[in-house]
Amino acid sequence: MATTVLLTALATTMLLVLAHVRTDEVISQSAGTTVVREGESLEALAARVWPDVPVDVTVARIADLNSLDGTAVQAGSRLLLPDSSRE
Repeated sequence: MATTVLLTALATTMLLVLAHVRTDEVISQSAGTTVVREGESLEALAARVWPDVPVDVTVARIADLNSLDGTAVQAGSRLLLPDSSRE
């Protein structure tokens, strides 16, 4: 019983460490955040926050950075923005 508890605690700790490392990696690639406006699509948001870059490139980077499945976004959602220096 004690071995099971110890192994469970160890596995949980390892998962938390991995999650923390991934979070730090994602944040280091981010230039900040923005909030999706009412009626705004991901494409419109991309054009608004990074107008000098092709929309499809920005959409792909925002989707990847935020682990989005597709391009649907909801008003009020806070999204990480890509760092423009990593273009």
